[in-house]
Amino acid sequence: MLQIFRKHATSWLIKVALFAIVIVFIFWGGYSYRSEKASRIARVDDHFITIAEHQQAYDQLLQNYRQRFGNQLSPELLSRLNLKQQALNMLIDRTLVIKAAGEMGIEATTAEVRQQIATYPAFQSDGQFDHDRYLFLLRQNHMSPEQFEQQLHQDLTIAKIEQFIRSQALVTRETVAAQVLFDHAQIQVGFARIQPSAFQPKTAADDAAIKTFHEQHQDRYMEPAKRRFAWVAFKSADHVAEMQVDPAAIAAYYSEHPDEFHQQKEVRARHILFRVAEDAPADEVAKVKAAAAKVLAEAKRQGADFAELAKKHSQDSAGAQGGDLGFFTHERMVPAFADAAFAMKVGEVSDLVRTQFGFHIIKVEEVREETTRGLEQATAEIETKLKNDKARDIAFGKARDFADVALAEGDVVKAAAVEKLGLEAPETWIPERGPLPGIDPDPKLLGALFSLNEGEVSPLLEWAGGYLVAQVKGVKAAEPSPLEAVRDRIAEDLKVDQGLQAAEKAAADLLDTARSGAGLKQAATAAGLEYLESDWFSRKKPSTSLRLFGEASDQVFALNSSRLFPEKPIKLGNELVVCEFLGKQDPSPDDQERARPETEKQILAMKQQQLWQAWIEQQKSRGKVEILQEL
Repeated sequence: MLQIFRKHATSWLIKVALFAIVIVFIFWGGYSYRSEKASRIARVDDHFITIAEHQQAYDQLLQNYRQRFGNQLSPELLSRLNLKQQALNMLIDRTLVIKAAGEMGIEATTAEVRQQIATYPAFQSDGQFDHDRYLFLLRQNHMSPEQFEQQLHQDLTIAKIEQFIRSQALVTRETVAAQVLFDHAQIQVGFARIQPSAFQPKTAADDAAIKTFHEQHQDRYMEPAKRRFAWVAFKSADHVAEMQVDPAAIAAYYSEHPDEFHQQKEVRARHILFRVAEDAPADEVAKVKAAAAKVLAEAKRQGADFAELAKKHSQDSAGAQGGDLGFFTHERMVPAFADAAFAMKVGEVSDLVRTQFGFHIIKVEEVREETTRGLEQATAEIETKLKNDKARDIAFGKARDFADVALAEGDVVKAAAVEKLGLEAPETWIPERGPLPGIDPDPKLLGALFSLNEGEVSPLLEWAGGYLVAQVKGVKAAEPSPLEAVRDRIAEDLKVDQGLQAAEKAAADLLDTARSGAGLKQAATAAGLEYLESDWFSRKKPSTSLRLFGEASDQVFALNSSRLFPEKPIKLGNELVVCEFLGKQDPSPDDQERARPETEKQILAMKQQQLWQAWIEQQKSRGKVEILQEL
């Protein structure tokens, strides 16, 4: 049953989320070893925020960021995010909002709380609310109905007051009109590209230059921070052999999870995309369609290399992989594309297919037909899964109990001795990328461990093999790598830096020459560079020939007939670009009118968020907040 609850926990609380990242109430008991005073971390007016509440909020924040960033959530990023402070701020905000709601006479009713509970899938059987299941799941997680319903009452109350505050936001017609012009005004530029790689020195740098570069850029060549840990691991695999699964449970699982044993028809295809907006002018559509038709003729020729054509012509990220989209079901693609691909045979090339993205040329590479495995075929797999789930629940229970003891003792080593459990406490220094000895590599686990301070005991942490509780026993800060360890990297980086510096000078000289009166086309030709003209593009419909974003986009859109050139060359990825203004035009009245609804919706959402945040800040200024313990 714990497995069922874990599966649904996040989904049903998201429905009443109040903040940008959800604070999920975690129903694990414990912390009974702490005194009431020692368990308090902050005071908001007459309400106390406990260490347990803060830990729960922090754990959920960490989980949400992991889901959002995946393997990119490094220990360095975790440190910059300062999730512990974020969690405390969110709890303070929550407390202030609930207090203000009471003062304003806004709160959820008992009927609304009951109605919300009845809608949660975790508490349903055959699509209907099951009161016995509800009580069972709460008992399994050490919570009474009164506690759960009080928490839900607060969540719904906050949702009500947030909706009320947001409803006060207004957007004027003039604001929308100005934003439409800003987003959809089109510009055209001439440009020349300069590749820094062409300016890299042909000979290797000498030892003196490498030594100097290392001294000047030690921050680029750092040994990562390291930590020593003591931990107790609770592995699911230790309990699998003792697990028994009833054949009836296997049959029940099979009937309750039909999608797991049914494979929809899948197609693997490549495509070549020619982008054109759905509402583009007819002449622009015709121009793009003509270009696509030429490539289609090439693709249909005997022996044509479709992947190479995709690399050369496709205007999307799949082009770099030869247009390969991998396997997909019919539902995953837009209808027109899916209908065409699923009607084709292996090796067949489609005619032009129009979608909201533009014109596609499709080639089907493989087809997997629809199949369904019977109960007999699936029995071994289901039995293994159910045994693993039961074993994981046992590991979870043991780990949860130990986490309470470890937090109370403030020391994992002492807690392991009290509970007579096996302890891992190697003298090995673990780098930020790990892994821990005997624990499968897990970036999420390492991220959580490296967010701890020296001496701090972790909360219960989950990894693929089970659960563990750890404590930081030593910290070694990041330090510069010895020169000999990074000599080859420095030699290569030095060449890249020198090439970039030379390219920056060449780009600045080109810009000066163009600005002096020669114009960019003449200046680029004289410098042996290709001069190109962009398509007409806007902030909402970026250029297909110039990948502009952020500051680079702002520089280009600041150009006009009296300011033909930007102040400096523009850096785009690994190249430098010099631009010259060619023309600018406002969207037509019809285009402006078409853009109004979506623009108004976006501005309203932004103003609602601003109003809500401003209201919360107002509550902070009125309330008295006291921090009782340092994070």
